[in-house]
Amino acid sequence: MMRIYNIICVSFLLLTTSAIVCATGNESQISEAFFIDLTISENSIEIGDTFLIEGYIVPSLLSHPGDRILLQVTSPKGSRAGVYYQQRVNSEGLFSLEMNADAIGDWSFNARYGEYSSPSVPLKVTPRLRVKETELTLSGPFNTVFKGDNVQMSGWLRDIEGNGIGYRQVSYSFGLPSYSCALCEDDTRRIWQTLGPVTTDEIGYFEFSFPARDNGKYAVKATFPGDEIYGQSDSEIAYPVVL
Repeated sequence: MMRIYNIICVSFLLLTTSAIVCATGNESQISEAFFIDLTISENSIEIGDTFLIEGYIVPSLLSHPGDRILLQVTSPKGSRAGVYYQQRVNSEGLFSLEMNADAIGDWSFNARYGEYSSPSVPLKVTPRLRVKETELTLSGPFNTVFKGDNVQMSGWLRDIEGNGIGYRQVSYSFGLPSYSCALCEDDTRRIWQTLGPVTTDEIGYFEFSFPARDNGKYAVKATFPGDEIYGQSDSEIAYPVVL
């Protein structure tokens, strides 16, 4: 009788232990899923739009106050955003990152800290129904130019809100002095040469130069051909004088 009782007790303990292990395992999986939470301001946006990624991690998990969390961005081919970002977590466990959707397709986001990670959050980026308007400005030269020098010019490519547009190609042209119409301002009489393109930097700034082999007043203009996000634009014509 005692032996049967012992067998029952051992069986009960084994079942109880298994139940505890299972429960603990499930609880660990459930808890881990909620240790880091991640959300996006929109589920679907157009290419060129800006979106906000916001997240939360249980503050007690941080090894040190103000630690950084690893945010993984998976983006379509052609995007510059598909990298890892280290975002600082504030005292309340919150972190965020604002991004620009620079490629059409399916995106996903995941936050990690040590052994913990958030669920993957998707984002769909679609083509624009209407491209954004742009403004192209040109200035220079900034010193006196003599025959044989290079004429240095610079400019900006911006949207209508004044934000610089980075990593776009801009072509430029210069018109030789119009000898057949020395006293008039008819640019159609000039011999135009198109050069470039040059690429804007991350804030939309660009520079270029061309050789001044003749004396007189040159005409210079820049053109942005446009793309799937931004519309085409031309700069006003600048008139550098070569002595």
